[in-house]
Amino acid sequence: MCAFFKHELKEFLTNRKNIAIYLLLIFLSLFYWLQIENNFEIIERVSREELQASIDTKSDFLKKVNREGEIHPDTQAAIEAFPAIVENEEQQIRLLDKKDYKQFSKVRSQWYESYKFKPSPMYYKDGSSTANLTVFYNYWTMFNKLSRYSEMDDPIDLAVIDEKTAIQSLVRAMDYLLPVILVVTSFIFSMDLLARDRKHKSLVKGMPLTDGKKIVVKILVAFIGTMLGLIPLSIGFIGIGLTNGFGYLNLPIGISYFQSKLPLLSEMNFESIPASTYFLRSLLLISLLILVAILINLLLGMWIKNAYFLFIVTLGLPFIELFYNRPGYADIHPVHLLPTSYLHVGEIISGQRGLFWSGTQITFSFGLIVVGITFLVLSILLFGVNRFKRIV
Repeated sequence: MCAFFKHELKEFLTNRKNIAIYLLLIFLSLFYWLQIENNFEIIERVSREELQASIDTKSDFLKKVNREGEIHPDTQAAIEAFPAIVENEEQQIRLLDKKDYKQFSKVRSQWYESYKFKPSPMYYKDGSSTANLTVFYNYWTMFNKLSRYSEMDDPIDLAVIDEKTAIQSLVRAMDYLLPVILVVTSFIFSMDLLARDRKHKSLVKGMPLTDGKKIVVKILVAFIGTMLGLIPLSIGFIGIGLTNGFGYLNLPIGISYFQSKLPLLSEMNFESIPASTYFLRSLLLISLLILVAILINLLLGMWIKNAYFLFIVTLGLPFIELFYNRPGYADIHPVHLLPTSYLHVGEIISGQRGLFWSGTQITFSFGLIVVGITFLVLSILLFGVNRFKRIV
């Protein structure tokens, strides 16, 4: 079995198609760094100019507002709220000028927690119907993260607060882009595992192994090959780290979940976990999704002889979720039972996908169960079919 594994791994790593895919991953990584992340700015970025403009606008209002006679309730609410907001924003500017970013994080977290203010128009520029949900989620996660920054032992700078570091960039990539790239890559890497054996039947039959053990080796080789894809993909994140800083593995990552079975905003609870825990959870769920993709390819490959036709058939599977990607859909339909619902790995872990779909069961733990059961069912089918149908 060890000799067959070495043979398969060597064949895999010297395969021209696979080498081309690794080179393509390098290109994608560099593109992500130079074209996407290099121009990325969070909506809630820190801007001294915007803070000063906010102070000037509110101060001017407080000076000119007519306080005599009957006052509209909204005007009265602004008169009562603005002084505290102005004081907080002035304190933020002083701390920015002093570069005391830990204390700044603490003061700014109070800004998110205590004061009601108009959201940035950037939330509404695309006319999204879920903009209010995004505002709600971002405000609470920003409050949670900023309050944790002020308690950290590690130094904090604007790159961390504005989420520009390599660690935070990787967190964003985990939301959807990186899992999809890895799953599609696993389909490409495993599409010709059986077709290649059909071209060398005498060599394969000469191996003193059962078909079941050969399948296990092929699954292992395809999985290792896919995970090796993280090496070329890491180049872009290294570039981001050298440019903006790498960040820390104990940086807080905001997560949320419904406290009851009702998908109500009032039932949302917000917490934070270290980035290291976030990445471990992501890696576990992505690994299961990759294994499921490989098993699907091997199972279908027993009937579909042409590797490229097999790839065309399976290529659409990671994108099935697009057919039901609508706000509130999980409140009506049981999409939490579909493994394709968990390709948004980062958003599943953070709880953002559950909020968007109004799905109280769309969680990391339930995702592990669904994808894990899918893996077991496919394994049973694959090895069951193999008892009656030879792999070559």
